[in-house]
Amino acid sequence: MTNYYPLKSQHGLALISVLLIFAIVAVLAGAMIERQSLDIQRSGNLQALQQARAYSTGIEYAVRSGLQLDFKDNKEVDHLLEEWAKEHTYPLQPGTAKIQIFDAQARFNLNGLHKTASDRSVQVQRFKNLLNELGLEESIADRTQKFMDEDSQVDNDYLANEVPYRASYNLFKHPSELLLVQGVDPDAYRKLTPYISTLPVGAALNINTASNKVMAALSTSWSLADADAAIGNRGETGFATVDDFWGLTEVQPFTGASGDLPDSSDDKNSQEVWEKADFSVNSQYFEVFAKVTLADRMATIEMLIYRNAETGIMRTYYRDYSRTEARIPSANSANNNNSTGNSADNSTQ
Repeated sequence: MTNYYPLKSQHGLALISVLLIFAIVAVLAGAMIERQSLDIQRSGNLQALQQARAYSTGIEYAVRSGLQLDFKDNKEVDHLLEEWAKEHTYPLQPGTAKIQIFDAQARFNLNGLHKTASDRSVQVQRFKNLLNELGLEESIADRTQKFMDEDSQVDNDYLANEVPYRASYNLFKHPSELLLVQGVDPDAYRKLTPYISTLPVGAALNINTASNKVMAALSTSWSLADADAAIGNRGETGFATVDDFWGLTEVQPFTGASGDLPDSSDDKNSQEVWEKADFSVNSQYFEVFAKVTLADRMATIEMLIYRNAETGIMRTYYRDYSRTEARIPSANSANNNNSTGNSADNSTQ
C-alpha cells in the first residue's frame, strides 16, 4: 500500500516556503515603497528649500531697496510708523512670503559687555536690570562679561562640562552665542532673545524704537511706568533729536543738568549720569526675518543688515536659516514692530 504522507508533508513545506518568500517580498516591497516615499519627500523638501532660499535672496534685495528709499526720504530719524517697520506679506506661486524688519538698535547690545567698551560697567548693570525685568538671574550678566574677557580665565568652568569647550574671549557675532554662557538655558535664551542684539561696541540705542523693557533697564531707578511715560512722548514721528529726549521730566535726573541725581550709594549703578552718545534717533542696523511658504513647505531666513548713516551703503552681517519665528518682544511690551499678536514665546531658537 502506497504511503502518501511524505508527499503531503512536502506539499505543506513547499506552501510554507512560498508563504515565507511572499512575506519577505512583501516586507521588502513595503520598505522600498517607504524608502521611495521618503526619498520623494526629501527631494521635495530640498527643492522647496532651494526655491525658498532663492526667494530669500530676492527678499534681501527688496529689503535693501526699501531701506534705501527710507534713507533717501529721511536719514535723520527712524521710528515705528515708517514703512520699513510694517509687516508685509507677498503672494508667490504657489505660496506667500512674509517679511518683518526690526531695528536691531532697539535692543540691548551684548557686545557692550566687552572690555573694549568705554562704559562697560554701566552696560553690565543695564544688562542686570534687563535680566531682572525678565525674571532671570542677574548673575548671567557677570558670567557673560567673563565669557568675553580673556583676563577672567574661566576656561576651566567650561572644560568641565559634559561636552567641553572654551570661553570665546571675543565679541559675539550672533545672539545665539549667549547659549554657551553658563546659566543660560534655552528657556532663559527664549525670554532674552527679543531684547538683545550683537552689534559693534558703541552702537547707540535708538530711543524711537526701543521697547519699554529695554528702556527701563537703563537704570535701577527707572520703572516700566517711567519707560512708558518716555515712550509716550515719542509722538507719531518719534524724537527728532536726542536733545528732545534729554529734556523729558523722566530723563532730566540722569542728564547731569539737575542737582537731584539718583542715589547710587548702593553701588548698583557705577554711573547714574547717562551719556548722550549712548542714544540715537536713527539706526544703522536692521534685523530682517522672512518666512517663505511654498505649498505645504516652509523656509525661513534671518539676516542683519548694516546701513551706513552717511552714505546709505548697505551690507549683510549674517544670514541665519535656523530660526523658525521672528524675535518679537512680548505683547505687553512696547516694541519695535507693529505686530501685536505675537509674543516672545514664539522665539524658540
